[in-house]
Amino acid sequence: MSARNRISRPSRPAFTLVELLVVIAIIGVLVALLLPAVQAAREAARRMSCSNKLKQIALATHNFHDTYQVLPYATRSRLAGEGVDSYVTGFIQILPFMEGDAIARRWDPKLPRNSTVDSDGDGYTNAQLQQMKIPTFTCPTMTPPSAQLSENRGPCSYLFSSGSVDVQSFHYVSPDPEYDGVIVPYKDIATMGGDVSPNKLETKLRDIIDGTSNTLLAGETDFAPRGQPSAMYGGVWAYGYIGYSWGSTFIKFNRHDNTTTVYGAYRSQHPAGANFAISDGSVRFVNTSIDDVIYKASSTRNGGEISQLP
Repeated sequence: MSARNRISRPSRPAFTLVELLVVIAIIGVLVALLLPAVQAAREAARRMSCSNKLKQIALATHNFHDTYQVLPYATRSRLAGEGVDSYVTGFIQILPFMEGDAIARRWDPKLPRNSTVDSDGDGYTNAQLQQMKIPTFTCPTMTPPSAQLSENRGPCSYLFSSGSVDVQSFHYVSPDPEYDGVIVPYKDIATMGGDVSPNKLETKLRDIIDGTSNTLLAGETDFAPRGQPSAMYGGVWAYGYIGYSWGSTFIKFNRHDNTTTVYGAYRSQHPAGANFAISDGSVRFVNTSIDDVIYKASSTRNGGEISQLP
């Protein structure tokens, strides 16, 4: 067959190395542009989930008030009949008002939070239950503690709001100062000795003279007050000593660069701020840039300040 009769086939040039590198570079740029958007979308979903959990806490607190005509306490030094301080918490009090919580059905409120007595024979004691992680009390953005907590206690991402007074003063100042927030600590008379404590009564919604729509009820915390996860300075839902379950606006908001020990401080791992439950049952995201005067005023129930949360 002559060359003239041969069927000519078009040539198929391959990619050159330069072209291949250009394509790879373009794909890399597209992935780099897409990844932050994906991360932002995931964080937005986590922040919304956190907001919903605070909403559940706020509603449970209101239901508790409707039932008992008082708000839960931030912590109580000891229950009737206890020989030592055990510091039960308001989170324990609202457990029965949270939907679908199996821990509430097994918790014995007549026994100390660290009791090892199985009073009803269901195989669970309060000491065991306090070690459990409750999903409603845990923000999905929060990094877990870096090690097992004392008594293997279950972590918590939220603190009730006791006002603007340092939480450590409840334990280390005599007499302890009066707390000016919505959810206040309660000092049992048996623990007072010769001290006279102003913190002997729970509050009621009617005590929020500054307005429920502008007063903090609870807010976020984490285990990284110094920028790295720890096992000491975060929240615990079943133990109320020194601000583990309650906080105040005494410490500057959302700091992760603390050089000293801080307890009961509000902060989060959400970008630019943290979620707070407001006393009317709503939830609001508060920006880190909030004015410190407004921040502190928003935590008092009857301070008479003329301020409003942004």
